[in-house]
Amino acid sequence: MVGEQGGLYSIGAFAKLTGVTERTLRFYDRKGLLAPSSRNEHGHRYYTEKDLMRLQQILTLKYLDFSLEDINAYLQRPEEELQHTLAMQFELLEQKKRQLEQVLVTIGRMRRILEGAGKVDNDLLLLLIHNLQHEERQKRWLSGQMPPSMVEAIFMEKLPEEQRLELERRMTVLLARLKEHYREGRHLNDEEVLACGWELSALLEQLIGPVMSGLSEQELAQMEALGDPATGVDPVLFPNLFAKEEEAFLQQLFEHLGTYRTMMEGKSHEQ
Repeated sequence: MVGEQGGLYSIGAFAKLTGVTERTLRFYDRKGLLAPSSRNEHGHRYYTEKDLMRLQQILTLKYLDFSLEDINAYLQRPEEELQHTLAMQFELLEQKKRQLEQVLVTIGRMRRILEGAGKVDNDLLLLLIHNLQHEERQKRWLSGQMPPSMVEAIFMEKLPEEQRLELERRMTVLLARLKEHYREGRHLNDEEVLACGWELSALLEQLIGPVMSGLSEQELAQMEALGDPATGVDPVLFPNLFAKEEEAFLQQLFEHLGTYRTMMEGKSHEQ
């Protein structure tokens, strides 16, 4: 019996009739969602019109985004009020819709930041996406730890969108290059390392320099307290973009740049 006979459908005929693959039908059988009405002496599956109705129910519930577990539970309790279940499912889908919209916004923004940025390390890229994902939570936490003007500066809230994206893109490029320079074992006096360090330092100065110069002593002390491990910065909310060795390399680079700047300013005063 290959096709339909006496109201029975072989698995191949049933798959062709319903547009569901044989593999899926076997999977539904293993999961207890749709067992064939009968089997022959060789174990071949055969389906009936009743099975067709049950499959239609499964596919409809799947279309409504019910999980297979929820579909199985519902089919075990056909007397359950579907209207109430649909109301709950609607709320879940609304929540999923909002989440998907946020994911699309995050990916879209990340793609714009990466335009022309060249190759970016996967670990760095995922951390940057993480920061975009949790940006609002980060703002709320930092607002309780530092002056509002500093939070605005860090997240570039007052800048036009295109200018902010360009700064984010430039910082991403510089961070990626510095990570690469470290992996290549370059020295702090390497011209490309210094060039990246100077440019990153200039960007940070452009963003937070004006705000820092206007902070009171109390506000500056509040800022310094953030560097204290006892402050309890959430490492999940604020993951470090760099490994410890990379962070030490950056710290040495900025100290090196600071020493060089002090030395040059001293020479300028002597002249």
